[in-house]
Amino acid sequence: MSGLTRNARARGQWAESLSRGRFAALVAVSLVFALVIEEPLVIRGAAPDFVVIPLVFAAIRLGAAQGAAAGFGLGLFRDSLFLLDFGLHALVMTILGYAIGKARETLYLTTPGVDVLLLAGAKLALDVVILGMAAEGAWRAFEERFFWEAVGSAVYTALVGGALQRLLART
Repeated sequence: MSGLTRNARARGQWAESLSRGRFAALVAVSLVFALVIEEPLVIRGAAPDFVVIPLVFAAIRLGAAQGAAAGFGLGLFRDSLFLLDFGLHALVMTILGYAIGKARETLYLTTPGVDVLLLAGAKLALDVVILGMAAEGAWRAFEERFFWEAVGSAVYTALVGGALQRLLART
Protein backbone atom coordinates (compact mmCIF):
# COMPACT_ATOMS: atom_id res chain seq x y z
CA MET A 1 0.00 0.00 0.00
CA SER A 2 1.48 3.35 -0.98
CA GLY A 3 2.19 6.09 1.53
CA LEU A 4 -0.40 8.31 -0.14
CA THR A 5 -3.13 5.72 0.31
CA ARG A 6 -2.19 5.14 3.95
CA ASN A 7 -2.06 8.88 4.58
CA ALA A 8 -5.48 9.35 2.98
CA ARG A 9 -6.90 6.54 5.08
CA ALA A 10 -5.42 8.06 8.23
CA ARG A 11 -6.87 11.46 7.34
CA GLY A 12 -10.22 9.88 6.60
CA GLN A 13 -10.37 8.18 9.97
CA TRP A 14 -9.63 11.39 11.85
CA ALA A 15 -11.05 14.14 9.72
CA GLU A 16 -14.20 12.44 8.59
CA SER A 17 -15.17 11.01 11.96
CA LEU A 18 -16.99 14.29 12.54
CA SER A 19 -18.91 16.11 9.84
CA ARG A 20 -18.31 19.84 9.46
CA GLY A 21 -21.41 20.59 11.54
CA ARG A 22 -20.49 18.14 14.27
CA PHE A 23 -16.96 19.50 14.37
CA ALA A 24 -18.38 23.02 14.79
CA ALA A 25 -20.60 21.65 17.56
CA LEU A 26 -17.56 20.10 19.27
CA VAL A 27 -15.75 23.46 19.19
CA ALA A 28 -18.81 25.40 20.39
CA VAL A 29 -19.61 22.95 23.19
CA SER A 30 -15.98 22.91 24.31
CA LEU A 31 -15.75 26.70 24.47
CA VAL A 32 -19.05 27.01 26.35
CA PHE A 33 -17.91 24.31 28.77
CA ALA A 34 -14.61 26.20 29.24
CA LEU A 35 -16.59 29.24 30.30
CA VAL A 36 -19.29 27.54 32.37
CA ILE A 37 -18.40 24.15 33.84
CA GLU A 38 -14.63 23.81 33.75
CA GLU A 39 -14.15 25.25 37.23
CA PRO A 40 -16.87 23.16 38.96
CA LEU A 41 -15.32 19.97 37.53
CA VAL A 42 -12.05 20.42 39.45
CA ILE A 43 -11.07 17.30 41.39
CA ARG A 44 -8.13 17.71 43.77
CA GLY A 45 -6.64 20.47 41.62
CA ALA A 46 -7.08 18.62 38.31
CA ALA A 47 -9.56 19.95 35.77
CA PRO A 48 -10.31 19.12 32.16
CA ASP A 49 -9.07 21.77 29.74
CA PHE A 50 -11.93 22.33 27.34
CA VAL A 51 -9.80 24.65 25.18
CA VAL A 52 -7.19 21.97 24.45
CA ILE A 53 -9.89 19.61 23.11
CA PRO A 54 -10.83 21.70 20.04
CA LEU A 55 -7.15 22.52 19.52
CA VAL A 56 -6.18 18.89 19.15
CA PHE A 57 -9.13 17.94 16.97
CA ALA A 58 -8.69 21.05 14.79
CA ALA A 59 -5.00 20.26 14.25
CA ILE A 60 -5.83 16.63 13.45
CA ARG A 61 -8.57 17.67 11.06
CA LEU A 62 -6.94 20.68 9.38
CA GLY A 63 -3.19 20.07 9.39
CA ALA A 64 -0.18 22.05 10.55
CA ALA A 65 -0.78 25.58 9.25
CA GLN A 66 -4.46 25.74 10.11
CA GLY A 67 -3.82 23.89 13.38
CA ALA A 68 -1.36 26.64 14.31
CA ALA A 69 -3.96 29.29 13.43
CA ALA A 70 -6.57 27.48 15.52
CA GLY A 71 -4.06 27.22 18.37
CA PHE A 72 -3.39 30.96 18.22
CA GLY A 73 -7.10 31.81 18.32
CA LEU A 74 -7.86 29.32 21.08
CA GLY A 75 -4.81 30.49 23.02
CA LEU A 76 -6.04 34.08 22.87
CA PHE A 77 -9.43 32.85 24.09
CA ARG A 78 -7.74 31.13 27.06
CA ASP A 79 -5.53 34.16 27.71
CA SER A 80 -8.59 36.41 27.79
CA LEU A 81 -10.03 34.24 30.56
CA PHE A 82 -6.93 34.36 32.78
CA LEU A 83 -5.22 37.66 31.90
CA LEU A 84 -2.03 36.34 33.50
CA ASP A 85 1.05 36.30 31.26
CA PHE A 86 -1.15 37.39 28.37
CA GLY A 87 -0.05 35.75 25.13
CA LEU A 88 1.64 32.75 26.71
CA HIS A 89 -1.25 30.39 26.01
CA ALA A 90 -1.50 31.76 22.47
CA LEU A 91 2.20 31.08 21.86
CA VAL A 92 2.24 27.58 23.32
CA MET A 93 -1.06 26.55 21.71
CA THR A 94 0.13 27.83 18.32
CA ILE A 95 3.20 25.61 18.61
CA LEU A 96 1.09 22.66 19.79
CA GLY A 97 -1.41 23.13 16.94
CA TYR A 98 1.41 23.16 14.41
CA ALA A 99 3.16 20.14 15.94
CA ILE A 100 0.00 18.02 16.15
CA GLY A 101 -1.02 19.01 12.62
CA LYS A 102 2.47 18.18 11.33
CA ALA A 103 2.37 14.82 13.10
CA ARG A 104 -0.97 14.12 11.45
CA GLU A 105 0.49 14.98 8.05
CA THR A 106 3.67 12.92 8.40
CA LEU A 107 2.73 9.95 10.61
CA TYR A 108 0.16 7.26 10.04
CA LEU A 109 -2.09 7.86 13.01
CA THR A 110 -4.55 5.07 12.38
CA THR A 111 -4.56 3.32 15.74
CA PRO A 112 -7.72 3.86 17.78
CA GLY A 113 -7.09 5.91 20.86
CA VAL A 114 -4.27 8.02 19.44
CA ASP A 115 -6.53 11.06 19.79
CA VAL A 116 -6.70 10.41 23.54
CA LEU A 117 -2.91 10.23 23.75
CA LEU A 118 -2.60 13.45 21.74
CA LEU A 119 -5.07 15.16 24.07
CA ALA A 120 -3.13 14.06 27.15
CA GLY A 121 0.23 14.98 25.62
CA ALA A 122 -0.95 18.41 24.49
CA LYS A 123 -2.41 19.23 27.91
CA LEU A 124 0.72 18.01 29.66
CA ALA A 125 3.02 20.03 27.37
CA LEU A 126 0.88 23.13 27.86
CA ASP A 127 0.95 22.74 31.64
CA VAL A 128 4.72 22.23 31.75
CA VAL A 129 5.28 25.59 30.07
CA ILE A 130 2.54 27.47 31.93
CA LEU A 131 3.50 26.09 35.34
CA GLY A 132 7.19 26.64 34.61
CA MET A 133 6.58 30.29 33.81
CA ALA A 134 4.30 30.72 36.82
CA ALA A 135 6.86 29.15 39.17
CA GLU A 136 9.40 31.90 38.44
CA GLY A 137 12.26 29.79 39.77
CA ALA A 138 10.39 28.19 42.66
CA TRP A 139 10.91 24.66 41.35
CA ARG A 140 9.50 22.98 44.44
CA ALA A 141 6.17 24.69 43.77
CA PHE A 142 6.43 23.65 40.11
CA GLU A 143 7.04 20.03 41.06
CA GLU A 144 4.12 19.94 43.47
CA ARG A 145 1.70 21.50 41.00
CA PHE A 146 3.01 19.38 38.14
CA PHE A 147 2.59 16.03 39.87
CA TRP A 148 -0.67 16.88 41.67
CA GLU A 149 -2.42 18.96 39.01
CA ALA A 150 -0.85 18.65 35.56
CA VAL A 151 -0.78 14.87 35.26
CA GLY A 152 -4.32 14.54 36.58
CA SER A 153 -5.52 17.34 34.30
CA ALA A 154 -3.92 15.66 31.29
CA VAL A 155 -5.68 12.37 31.98
CA TYR A 156 -8.94 14.16 32.78
CA THR A 157 -8.77 16.21 29.56
CA ALA A 158 -8.00 13.12 27.48
CA LEU A 159 -10.91 11.15 28.90
CA VAL A 160 -13.43 13.99 28.64
CA GLY A 161 -12.23 15.01 25.15
CA GLY A 162 -12.26 11.46 23.84
CA ALA A 163 -15.73 10.87 25.24
CA LEU A 164 -17.04 14.15 23.81
CA GLN A 165 -15.63 13.40 20.36
CA ARG A 166 -17.05 9.89 20.33
CA LEU A 167 -20.41 11.10 21.57
CA LEU A 168 -20.68 13.66 18.78
CA ALA A 169 -19.34 11.21 16.17
CA ARG A 170 -22.16 8.75 16.92
CA THR A 171 -25.12 11.09 17.19
